[in-house]
Amino acid sequence: MMVALQRACLLVLFLEVFLPLPQHAQDPAMVHYIYQRFQVLESLKIVRKTMDPDGSWMKDAGGNSAKVYLLIGSRNNTVWEFANLRTFMEDSTKPGPRKLVLPLSWQGSGQVIYKSFLFFHNQGTSNEIIKYNLQKKTVEDRMLLPGGAGRAPIYQHSLSTYIDLAVDEHGLWAIHSGPGTQGHLVLTKIEPDTLGIEHSWETPCRNQDAEASFLLCGVLYVVYSFSGQGPHRITCVYDPLGTVREEHLPNLFFPKRPRSHSMIHYNPRDKQLYAWNEGNQIIYKLQTKKRLPLE
Repeated sequence: MMVALQRACLLVLFLEVFLPLPQHAQDPAMVHYIYQRFQVLESLKIVRKTMDPDGSWMKDAGGNSAKVYLLIGSRNNTVWEFANLRTFMEDSTKPGPRKLVLPLSWQGSGQVIYKSFLFFHNQGTSNEIIKYNLQKKTVEDRMLLPGGAGRAPIYQHSLSTYIDLAVDEHGLWAIHSGPGTQGHLVLTKIEPDTLGIEHSWETPCRNQDAEASFLLCGVLYVVYSFSGQGPHRITCVYDPLGTVREEHLPNLFFPKRPRSHSMIHYNPRDKQLYAWNEGNQIIYKLQTKKRLPLE
């Protein structure tokens, strides 16, 4: 099923100002798909600003709820739940947000919400993932990531994040470090119902100069900033199935921001990236297209 989904979608566009149309490609199939169907949409929308340089915000990536969740700081246990994006953008809108106090604190900015559960790295542990039921307000389950995960920050420019969780069309993932990987990121697929490990891969993507990453259709995209202040661009792509390679993709740039992102997460429901940068809660719009068969 993962193969079929991955063949049906691919990251196609980003940022009209910074991204010229490529003139050459190495694979005719990718030429037909990426370049002949390349389009551009609005790339950036700052929806809110807080005073905190680190944090995460998101919608439920596995449900139909319009609720927006705000998690301020890299170490905290308070979640703010907004009824929808409009109430999130406008502080004066009534009713105000609902305050959820967790029994445990999170570490870093790698939290995700999937099918009404909040998944987060438990502060004070190197590799424990908590599955928290937002409806029942209880800890549903917990797991330990294997292989020495969580012993070091995974991104050079996001030093508070030791485990970055992600959701895409295939479900729940974790990006983390591991012993003996010489600074390469490790990608682990997690079964969200049982919290069992499906598989882990050592990727060619290094943590040096990295600031964030996201999964889209089973492919890992890592964002780098070589000065910590931009330009922010995707220069490493890892596909566990080997069907997408970074040399097939054009350079993908983000707009220059004052500092590196503390989180960038993809939501497969609305095909958007939710990001946090210098206290700004940002939406990056992107588009996926189905691959057309070659004639």
